[in-house]
Amino acid sequence: MNRVLALVVISWGSSWPLSGAVAAPPAPNQVAHWPTESVQLQGGREVRGLIESEDDVWVRVIEIRRLPGRPMYLLIRSIDRASIAGVTRLEPDARAELRQRIDRFRNRSRIERGREEAVRLSLVTLGDTHFQQYRGKWFTFQSTVEEAMTRRLIVRVEQVFTAYRQVLPPRVTPSRPLRLVVYGSKDEYRGHLGRLGVDLHNPACFVCEDNLVLAGSELSRHAAQLAAVTAHHDQLRDELKRLEEEFAARLSALARQLQQEGKPKDQIRDLLTAEKAGFERRILAKQRELDSCDRRNEQLFDEATGRMLARLYHEAFHAYLENYVYPHGDYRVPHWLHEGLAMIFEGGLLESETLRVDAPHREALRQLQTELRGDDPLPLDELLTAGPQAFLGPEPVNRYYLYSWGLVYYLAFEKQLLGNPALDQYVRPPSPELSAPRRFEALIQMPLPAFEASWRRSILELQ
Repeated sequence: MNRVLALVVISWGSSWPLSGAVAAPPAPNQVAHWPTESVQLQGGREVRGLIESEDDVWVRVIEIRRLPGRPMYLLIRSIDRASIAGVTRLEPDARAELRQRIDRFRNRSRIERGREEAVRLSLVTLGDTHFQQYRGKWFTFQSTVEEAMTRRLIVRVEQVFTAYRQVLPPRVTPSRPLRLVVYGSKDEYRGHLGRLGVDLHNPACFVCEDNLVLAGSELSRHAAQLAAVTAHHDQLRDELKRLEEEFAARLSALARQLQQEGKPKDQIRDLLTAEKAGFERRILAKQRELDSCDRRNEQLFDEATGRMLARLYHEAFHAYLENYVYPHGDYRVPHWLHEGLAMIFEGGLLESETLRVDAPHREALRQLQTELRGDDPLPLDELLTAGPQAFLGPEPVNRYYLYSWGLVYYLAFEKQLLGNPALDQYVRPPSPELSAPRRFEALIQMPLPAFEASWRRSILELQ
């Protein structure tokens, strides 16, 4: 097998960037459960999150919004007690856990910055190219991007490798080191592909023969703009910290002053409540400004890295599966399974070290449903027996990738087969007398025609 074919068999992937979508039941370990408190409102509506503070008039709640396939966000809600029908509170330990999670989420930019600063880099020269290099437990990372961006990319890739391990735990130690190389310009990336004799238009690829993941994007061009937004974020964070410190000191000083003036207790309470409300409005406004800055930072980063990172996650998953779970020397992972798994992880939402794949991708689902409703849907036995050449078709989105994604999504969410011993048995070298469809029937424990009918119904019913 030549180098190009060895790469394409494992690495071609879908041609759209996967990123989010419609509701579906979560697979184990993929959507971390957040314990929450709840405030039930008159009329039946419920607000879930953390009850942060309350007084005789207001209950202040940090509401958690975590919709399937969409990034999590928080809302600060002050709820009039007159509109409340009931309150459900957490036990102290669970409440403390929720508080820690919210604090980590709120301070994620600062935490990420700390992780980025802790990355140990060295400078290496390979040929005529200078790289920032990081040696981790799971991979070596080399980058021509400027240092701050390189650190950010390393933290992202470490997080996604943690997520891979949560879903499919490692079971083997690789015989050779895995290397990830990211270029700050597409010309550098294409130059490396050219030296390998590879003609490829994707922004990332896994060269199995060399145990090498390559990626390229115009990251260097965006570095200065991202640095400016990051500096503004730091300024806002300092302003918020000063406001919070001033808040506590001001309330304490005002309480002492009013007591010294001999004000009645009711009047002191009302004045302190008004002062507290004013400060909370200022803090909330600053928090919203900070959140807006964070969103702008993420938007700029996504604009610079979006498609490349999605493809990098896709190709890095191929590399992870090959190095740490099912190396091809000992296992026979079919092409449909390799690509379907990679496509699911390509479309995941990364929240800390949790990779959320709690929703199928809208465009993938739409196209697959169109295929299944058409006059010539792809039979599953043809997908199961497909070799590498089947995944090299000229279509803008190769139908074999669509069906691979849909089949793996169903097996993961409906059949809960990720990490299942049955899957381990399925990918072991098959007996010569056992065909691909028969092997698959042993995995799903039912005849293929019955399974195919159930699978099609499930895909077509997804909204």
